[in-house]
Amino acid sequence: MPNLIARFASNVFWLGRYLERAESIARILDINETYARDKSAGPDWERILVLNADRERFLESHEEITPQTVLGFYLSDRDNPTSVAYAMDAARQNARSVRHLISTEMWKQLNVFFNQFSSSIKRGVPLSSLSRVCGEIKEGCQTFEGVAEGTFFRGEAWCFYHLGKYIERADQTTRLLDIGYEQLSQDEGEALRSVHANVLLRSVSGYHAYRSRFPTVLRARDIANFLLYDPQFPRAVALCAIQMSARLRDLDKICRDSSATEAEKARGTLEYLLKTGLGGSFTPKQLYRFLDDLQIALGEVSDSIRKTYFAHA
Repeated sequence: MPNLIARFASNVFWLGRYLERAESIARILDINETYARDKSAGPDWERILVLNADRERFLESHEEITPQTVLGFYLSDRDNPTSVAYAMDAARQNARSVRHLISTEMWKQLNVFFNQFSSSIKRGVPLSSLSRVCGEIKEGCQTFEGVAEGTFFRGEAWCFYHLGKYIERADQTTRLLDIGYEQLSQDEGEALRSVHANVLLRSVSGYHAYRSRFPTVLRARDIANFLLYDPQFPRAVALCAIQMSARLRDLDKICRDSSATEAEKARGTLEYLLKTGLGGSFTPKQLYRFLDDLQIALGEVSDSIRKTYFAHA
């Protein structure tokens, strides 16, 4: 792939990843705030730092882990590469580089969203406003996705945008399941488990979809299998893997690049892991180990795409 096209392909890929990441971070903050109510703040908010491998970096600039410091770190800290602010800045910069490849409507919507977000975090976000701000972030990302669906030309750039989006989405679903399943598996009584199940499913906009599969019960094992394997739920890891496979096949036809076998091999490893990793019955420890393996496999797919298509960027 020529240098110029490789650079643009990388821009579109990361545009998809960063917008999906911004939405997912908002979902994680929102769900954690719900879990943290009426509990000591430290362990709950520290969990987010651990999930994103950010604890060490966070403590370099913060003396203690509190709701306020964690919120600032993940919402408005532009020096933190896993923050919403960083993701929004990076998405806008990548979109600017490929304005000739994306639709005018996509560019306009991203700018409106960016300005709205910047205004919301300008003076900080108190805990009482977190749900509203996270809702605005999720709505802005979903609006952009809708505009892209209706206006983005189905060519090479579209393939890279979707690869970035689905890799990030699958990775973030594993993180949300990780933070939510711990609550589901605790022996806290049926009523409280039902609350936790509702919060987890609604955090991925999956409550009604889950109920269409399991109308009468909210079981931790069923929820985990639904988020991992359901081929019709948009945020299930299995559906994301299906979409990745389809876009890689499209790119193989377009680019006819013999080096694409590396990306195909990484994709095959992910597919094999999904087929063989968990049985019908599993312990929480087995699930957490499997989620770690999935995150590693998704990272390898992303890295193989970089080596195959962006090496000259």
